[in-house]
Amino acid sequence: MGTQRLDLPCGFASRKDPLRVALSVEKPGAETRGTSCSFRRNPVTHSSSSSMVARTSSWGGTGEIDGGRGGPWERRRSLKRFHERGSCDDYRAKRLVDVEGEVWLPQSTQEPPLVEGDKVFLVPTAASFPLPSSSSHTLSSAYVSSPEPTKDSSGNTASNGSRIPCSSGVADAGCDGDGSLTEQQGLELVRLLTSCAESISTGNYEAMNFFLARLGEMATPQGTPIHRVVAYCTEALALRVARLRPRMFSVAPPRSLLDPTEDDNATALRLLDCVSPIPKFLHFTLNERLLKALEGRDRVHIIDFNIKQGLQWPSLFQSLASRRPNPPSHVRLTGVGESRQDLQDTGIRLARLAESFNLAFEFHAVVDRLEDVRLWMLHVKREECLAVNCVLTMHKALHDESGKAFMDLLDLIRSTHPEIVVVAEPEAKHNEPNWETRLARSLSYYAAIFDSMDDALPKDSQARIKVEEVFAKEIRNIVACEGDERTERHESFDGWSKLMEDGGFRCLGIGEREMLQGRMILRMYSCEKYSLEKQGEGDGLTLMWLDQPLYTVSAWAPGDVAGSSSVSQPS
Repeated sequence: MGTQRLDLPCGFASRKDPLRVALSVEKPGAETRGTSCSFRRNPVTHSSSSSMVARTSSWGGTGEIDGGRGGPWERRRSLKRFHERGSCDDYRAKRLVDVEGEVWLPQSTQEPPLVEGDKVFLVPTAASFPLPSSSSHTLSSAYVSSPEPTKDSSGNTASNGSRIPCSSGVADAGCDGDGSLTEQQGLELVRLLTSCAESISTGNYEAMNFFLARLGEMATPQGTPIHRVVAYCTEALALRVARLRPRMFSVAPPRSLLDPTEDDNATALRLLDCVSPIPKFLHFTLNERLLKALEGRDRVHIIDFNIKQGLQWPSLFQSLASRRPNPPSHVRLTGVGESRQDLQDTGIRLARLAESFNLAFEFHAVVDRLEDVRLWMLHVKREECLAVNCVLTMHKALHDESGKAFMDLLDLIRSTHPEIVVVAEPEAKHNEPNWETRLARSLSYYAAIFDSMDDALPKDSQARIKVEEVFAKEIRNIVACEGDERTERHESFDGWSKLMEDGGFRCLGIGEREMLQGRMILRMYSCEKYSLEKQGEGDGLTLMWLDQPLYTVSAWAPGDVAGSSSVSQPS
């Protein structure tokens, strides 16, 4: 039993520390060799040409190796000619240095010879498979449009009845301008990504190695929105195969890829708050709903289960301090987090801010994981009017697929007897058991997020890359992780409504005041591509980018809270 080791540098051209994946393939009957080769130059002997043709067919090629028109070699030559035209920086030849110091050239910059000496080099064509039908999500035409089905060079269709699209659509397309060229590049990337996902599902290790290598060459976190989202999806797929096949794959990602520091996350969140209306929409809209629930109350207690830097609270403090005729005599904020130092820093900043508003303020830090928080830690007092704030928090409690962790969180919230519970969550369905469905939906959702970033920051902005790394971390968790490790379990508002109602909570609704507040936030950014949409009869309020829902805010209360009827219906 011999082993051939296939090393895949799966980093992007713009990265100094590319992700490197190594694949070992067991070959029965082969002699043991100590060489290491990249799959991009996989030697196959003449005696194995029949198996080579079979592999080509299984990957969506024509099965031809004679270089006939429309075959894989002809398409590779077309792609080479496209590179030589220099129509897109992302496709130009680049020298990449991997973490081991080797220098390698993307294969797409070289035309592989059909025969070299006594060896035949096979470069399989990219297969294509339909996105999971259960997802019912495809990329919006705003980001990439699906082409009409086309036959291959022999007029054949795929075995499942779907037509085989040309794997080198970027090269073969007659591009009538930059817009058409960019669209064709996006189509090529999506084809490669979906083909890679299919090879992972079917266990075709050589194919997945090839597609990951091609995606690593073509996608870049500094290109168009679809280039960037495919780049991060490629990282997620590489990490997934390394996690699921640890004996066959080894992965050595940069430390910053899997374990970004708290300072990096904090900086990215502050940058996002400056350039995008997303954080302010969530914070200001929910604060308006909190102000209504706390109206006229003398002692106020707010529990924030995901406080981070406390960016939400300065505007609420200002509104409470300016409340007439009687501002609250005491405001207490309980912040939950896992970093003691971050909580202390947040508490100091908020205390100074409250002092500047002449607002009597107390900060209480709870340093623990969300699932380990207990009622006694929250210091709930009967004379206080209590509100619970859950911004981008609830979905993390769904990691326990039995549902116990989420029900325990709802029980904890109910035991505090809150006047109101405000919730903000991504408006997406990223909690499907099928990872391919999650990949397809993530592709559409985060392409919209990245497109919105283009409207706020230049493409070469380092701030944009830092902000998008926050979303890239979510993509990696959604696609690469399973079980308790998969914490980014986003649900739609309909899904949350059912979960909350089954947990004994009722919807309080979002009123016109919150709608006006949201519209005011969007006007601050002068971008007509953002819009607001009501959920149902005002049960929630969703921020949209074009026709893609992004985030939804809502308000709830335990069904058995006495006196909560005073805030049950928004005006």
